[in-house]
Amino acid sequence: MKMKSLVSMVIMPMVITCLLAACGSKENANTSTTAASSAPSSAASAAPTTETPVLKGEVNVLIGESLLGGIHEELVTQFESEYPDIKIKVEALPDGGIFDALRTKISTAEMPDLYEINIGHVTTGLADESGYLYDLKDMEAMGNYLDSVKGASIYNGKIVDFSLGSGVLGLDYDKKALAELGYTEPFKTWDEMIEAGMKLKEQGKDLLVYSSKWETAISNIFHWTFGHKAIVDPEFKEAYLSNSIDWTKEGYRDVLVEGFERFKELNQFVRVGSFTNEVEVARQSFTNGESLTLIGGSWEAGSIHKLNPDLDLGFMNLPYADENENPVIFVPEDGLAINAKSENLEATKFFANWLFSKETYAKIQKAKGSMSALKGVGDLDPAYVDVPNWLATDNVISFGNTGPVPGPTWIALGNAAQKYTFDDKLDESIDQFIKEYDKTKTK
Repeated sequence: MKMKSLVSMVIMPMVITCLLAACGSKENANTSTTAASSAPSSAASAAPTTETPVLKGEVNVLIGESLLGGIHEELVTQFESEYPDIKIKVEALPDGGIFDALRTKISTAEMPDLYEINIGHVTTGLADESGYLYDLKDMEAMGNYLDSVKGASIYNGKIVDFSLGSGVLGLDYDKKALAELGYTEPFKTWDEMIEAGMKLKEQGKDLLVYSSKWETAISNIFHWTFGHKAIVDPEFKEAYLSNSIDWTKEGYRDVLVEGFERFKELNQFVRVGSFTNEVEVARQSFTNGESLTLIGGSWEAGSIHKLNPDLDLGFMNLPYADENENPVIFVPEDGLAINAKSENLEATKFFANWLFSKETYAKIQKAKGSMSALKGVGDLDPAYVDVPNWLATDNVISFGNTGPVPGPTWIALGNAAQKYTFDDKLDESIDQFIKEYDKTKTK
C-alpha cells in the first residue's frame, strides 16, 4: 500500500510534466516521428530483426479486449507472418472482467506469459507476491518510453509493465446532441449538468451511462468528491493518497455526505442497467444516442469511433466544483506485464519488444486514440485537445481506486452509494463504507 501511495504522491507530477511535453504541437510530434524514421534503426527504436537468435514456442497473452485498440488479431497475424516459429495465443476478455480473471489465474498458478495489469490495482500486488512480475528495465522496447511513464510503472522497485498510455477520467459526450439540447460548450457547473439531465428526462433520454463492471466507474463521482476535498484541504489530501483517512476527524464525514447525496442526485438521470452493465454495453448505449454522456477516459476514442464513425466526439471533465477547484482525475493506463516464471521467457520478451517498438505501438495508439506513452509517437485525438491544458493545472489527482482506495473498498463504496439511492438510509450507508475502509486502510 505504501508503494501505491508513493506512485500517487511522488511519481505523478513527473508523469504530467513529461506528458505535457509529449502532447505539444502536432508539428513537433510529426517532426519527432520523421526524425526517428529517418535515423539509423536501433534495437530500442525498431522491431527486432531477423538477426535475433531463432526462438520457438507459444506465448500466451491475457488482455481486456480494448487494451490494444481492438487490433490484437491483426497484430498477431503480422507477427506470426514475420516470425512463424513463435505462436501467439491471445485470450481477450470483456474489459470489466480482466482483473477478476487475473486474480483467479494468480491463485491457481495458471499465469499466462504476458498479461494486463494496472499499476495501482490490488492484483498487481498479488502478482508481485507470487513472483510473477518481471523487471522490464533492461528491455529494448522500454527505451522508447517517456521517462515519466517508466517512473509511474515502478512497483516494488521494478518497472513492471508496458503502459499503453496515460489517462484522464471524464465524460465522453456527443457534441451534436449537446448542441441540440441548447448548450454551446461543455457543462461548467454541477447545477447546469443536472438541469440538462432534467431536460433529457422530459424527452425520455438519459444524461449518463456507465459500466460498474469497470471498477473505476462503480463509485463514479467519488473520484471528484475526494479529489475536490484534496485540492482545498492539504491534510485530507495527504491522508487520502496514503489510504489513511480518519473519518472521525471534524468535517471528514461531511465529505461522504456530500458524495452520497450527489451520487443519488445524479443517479436519477443515469441509464437503467449502468450498475450492472459490461463496458461494451455502456459504450454501445452511448454511441447509439441513448445517453448524452459516458463515464470514460482519454484512452477510448478509438473504440467509440469504431462503434459510430459519424459521432462528433467531445470530452469534458465532470463539473463537480468551480473550475479552479475541480479535480483532474489522472492515471497511467493499464499495460502489459511479463510473467517472470514463464516457461518461454525469451520468446515472450521478443514478442513484447516487437509489440512496443515504435512502429507497432504507433498502430496501437492510432487504433486507441489515447495519449501516447512513447517518445515522438502518435497524435492526440481531437476529442482530447483540452486535456493537456487540464494537466497543466495544480488540480491533478490520482484515480480513487488506483492507490488512494483499495479496489475492494472502492467497490464497497459504490455498493453503499447505490444502496442509499434506494433505501434513503444515509448514515447506515456511510457507516457501511467506513467499516470497509477501516479494514484496509494503512495503519
